[in-house]
Amino acid sequence: MVAREMVAREVSIRQTAAHLGMDESTLRYRLGRPADAPDGRRARPSALDGWGPRVAAVLERLGDARVVVGSTTRCPSRVVYEVLGREYGFGGSYQAVRRYLRRTWGAAPVQAVRRVETPAGVQAQHDWFEWPGIVGAEPCTLYGLIGTLSFSRGTFVWVSRTTTQLAWQAGHLGLFQRYGGVPLWVRHDNLKTAVAAGAGPTACFTPAFTSFAQACGFQLDACRAGMGRDKGKVERQVRTDRGAFADLFRQRWDALEPLQQALDARAAELHARRRCPVTGTSVATALEAERAVLQPVPAMHELFDCVVARKVSRDCLVSFEGRRYSVPFTWVGRAVEVRGTVGAVVIYGESQELARHPRHTRHRLLLEPVHYEGASTPTVLAPVPLGARARAQLAASYAALPRPETLARPLSRYLRLVEEVIA
Repeated sequence: MVAREMVAREVSIRQTAAHLGMDESTLRYRLGRPADAPDGRRARPSALDGWGPRVAAVLERLGDARVVVGSTTRCPSRVVYEVLGREYGFGGSYQAVRRYLRRTWGAAPVQAVRRVETPAGVQAQHDWFEWPGIVGAEPCTLYGLIGTLSFSRGTFVWVSRTTTQLAWQAGHLGLFQRYGGVPLWVRHDNLKTAVAAGAGPTACFTPAFTSFAQACGFQLDACRAGMGRDKGKVERQVRTDRGAFADLFRQRWDALEPLQQALDARAAELHARRRCPVTGTSVATALEAERAVLQPVPAMHELFDCVVARKVSRDCLVSFEGRRYSVPFTWVGRAVEVRGTVGAVVIYGESQELARHPRHTRHRLLLEPVHYEGASTPTVLAPVPLGARARAQLAASYAALPRPETLARPLSRYLRLVEEVIA
């Protein structure tokens, strides 16, 4: 209508097209076509003409809201297309199915999205992203754990070479240190390092990550299955900050430490330049205000990627990762907590370290002799003490054994015993 009015006032078609920001040929086509001309595409034959009962049968079987009363879900067009081709031999295109469904039942209703803004110190959202890099003159894949505080939009990246359980926990601890505290909740994807089974509200978290969260003082909050938008704030940062940090990842680095320092410096620059939509101030100012309500960062002794509960057997051993490790005999019959750290297997009982053994060794049985020493308790009797011969065998020495001549009995003594018996 605007174009026709401008042309009626003797404005050239070229000037009108430039003013409206459209191609001149497109404008000439529209002006040459009658305004009330019907759309001929609707009159074209469809590959699904005569397929109405079959399409309706497929939709009814799938519980589609378009034909099933009381249903609230619509089956994806791709599923309908696959079923028609597999069971009815439909040879048309997928777009033909889409057009038929839209023309017959109309477009699907638009799903409104709820926007939520959490108070300060309540939530952080974490997610992995990967990037090809060069560290130590060798090309490698670098992984960045990006974290965003939902209130202030403070965003940091912790870089790693792996995405193992230890890296997952170390990354969280590194982000908490950069936040200046620990939020009450952390929202994340349903990764294997975090979720053992299920997803979202029904997720069953891994014991290692659960223990780590309890030690740090935050609650786990997994997204729903296939719903990455549940952590939309960090998802947005993944898209934008991949570009903001791209030049750093493309550079050659001798080690990860200089890269991490450069990432932290770049994050400070972005915080000073960006604006927090909740407070209206810069992200740096909002981050300083949020740090006042965050929980203190705990002093973690060491990180672990596996934690299990085991019962100590009568021979003072516990099983872990296909190996058996000794613990003090006073814990026989009681449950202990076994943690797998970077290079050690640490056994805890009543929040105290009971034993520590090297991890991932070729040995299948690791014993500590001191675990079998000590006094009995009211519930557990001490093992039988080792004799002189056993101590010598363990020491791989003959020095502790008595001399053979001191053990030999003279023949005259046996003769005297025989005479006494006869008499």
